[in-house]
Amino acid sequence: MAKEIRTLGAIQVMIGLINFAIGYLWLRLFTRQYNSFTFNYTPVILFTGYPFWSFLFYVTSGVLAIAADRRHTPLLLGCTIRTNINSGSLSLVAQILIIVEIILVAARRVKIQWTHRSGMILSSYLWVFSWLEMTLAWSVARWGIEETEFSALNI
Repeated sequence: MAKEIRTLGAIQVMIGLINFAIGYLWLRLFTRQYNSFTFNYTPVILFTGYPFWSFLFYVTSGVLAIAADRRHTPLLLGCTIRTNINSGSLSLVAQILIIVEIILVAARRVKIQWTHRSGMILSSYLWVFSWLEMTLAWSVARWGIEETEFSALNI
């Protein structure tokens, strides 16, 4: 299972970088097309800053997963478990926020402009990567819990 956890940690780091890049694109779209967003579309996920602070959580949880796989110290396993649980919970909250944002835009009876459609696509990408991060984070946390229990039994 060692190589799988390193791979999952590397994927978590990549998801963090992708979220940051999507957030940057979202921010550029919003600042350049501000007038079209003010009345009909409120980018909830961008206003919360999710793409930028999720980057920190996801990269940290991925790096800790890789480090915990290399060295099985109790402190490192505990930090890995906690950061991955936090990362998975953050992903779940983000998914709910993104779904609310998309429902709010779709519920309005106005013509959807290209900027709104582009924003919904970027939010949809964030939703997909949040879902992927949630499944990875909880898988790594489960692995960490199993390793902690296994090491406790072997002492």
